[in-house]
Amino acid sequence: MKRIIVVTLAVAVALVACVWIVLRFESVDIALYRRLATSAATAPIPQLAQKNELAVLLCGSGSPLPDRNRAAACSVIAAGEDLYVVDAGGGSVRNLLDWRMPLDKVAGVFITHFHSDHIADLGELRLQTWVAGRKTPLKVYGPPGIEQVVAGFNQAYALDTGYRTAHHGAAMLPPDAVPLVAVVVPMDASGRMQLLAVNGLTVTAIKVKHDPATPAYGYRFDYQGRSITLSGDTAPSDNLAKWAKGSDILVHEGLAPELVAMLRDGLLIAGRTRYAKIMHDIPGYHTSPVDAARIANKANAKLLLFSHVIPPLPNSVAVRAFLHGVSDVRPDGVMVGEDGTWIRLPAKSDAIEIGKIE
Repeated sequence: MKRIIVVTLAVAVALVACVWIVLRFESVDIALYRRLATSAATAPIPQLAQKNELAVLLCGSGSPLPDRNRAAACSVIAAGEDLYVVDAGGGSVRNLLDWRMPLDKVAGVFITHFHSDHIADLGELRLQTWVAGRKTPLKVYGPPGIEQVVAGFNQAYALDTGYRTAHHGAAMLPPDAVPLVAVVVPMDASGRMQLLAVNGLTVTAIKVKHDPATPAYGYRFDYQGRSITLSGDTAPSDNLAKWAKGSDILVHEGLAPELVAMLRDGLLIAGRTRYAKIMHDIPGYHTSPVDAARIANKANAKLLLFSHVIPPLPNSVAVRAFLHGVSDVRPDGVMVGEDGTWIRLPAKSDAIEIGKIE
């Protein structure tokens, strides 16, 4: 016992001595920041899905309307270790960096349509996947017009690319690896088009209704017997319900018309007529939560996950208002997503695992 006490005291004295030495030569704030930096740098890198799992992570669950808590439209699909990004709205890549997602694992990007809130961070995604270690050009799939969008981002970031390669060296940041490569996805009369089949993953584009932003697509991902369909922006679409049939998860946009009308009325009272007109116009090419619930029922989806929510929902009361009437159509299997919401689907199972990155 005495030996244990002596050893314990010796260790304690040594620790105190180490702390004194550190504080003797470093101020408290520098010493504390050193610990913080070490902790941040050595934090584990998250793995969204295991080898035989399909998963979705909402990296942007918001809309063009300003919202402190939600980045603009973005989702990550994980099929085992391979990651695919669907849309890249403003603020979404910052979320992925904050969450330490392994961006070198991004194998492709799918763009639903070309509204700015779905493409604003495409250049940052180009940059950050390259910095993370991507060694080949990154394919970006989308409707006709994607070639114009991709060419624009490549040109806009060309000078930046040159600076970074010159600074860090071509061995670390090879210039041949950085470009985005557009892959145009045509659509036939069936309203669907399989565009990718790799490593057991099948990706299908589905035509949806978002006029005048046309063509606009949703995407379905099938892997190891599990499936996730993302609507993109759309008015109520029977075609989406048809080709989302049997999905485990339907990630669907939602606009609550009554709440948007209240915003419009407030803007009119304030004399902000331009923004009031926008609130008047936008419901026509989006889907109400109640109609989204009907689509999920038609598709026989196990879980309806709302993303791209309009208007912003600052608290639980607003969430309940957003969902008003949904339970009459779909009593369960409904969730309002947030930035960081993830859902994992293990293979050969009906399990749906839900969590949130904080």
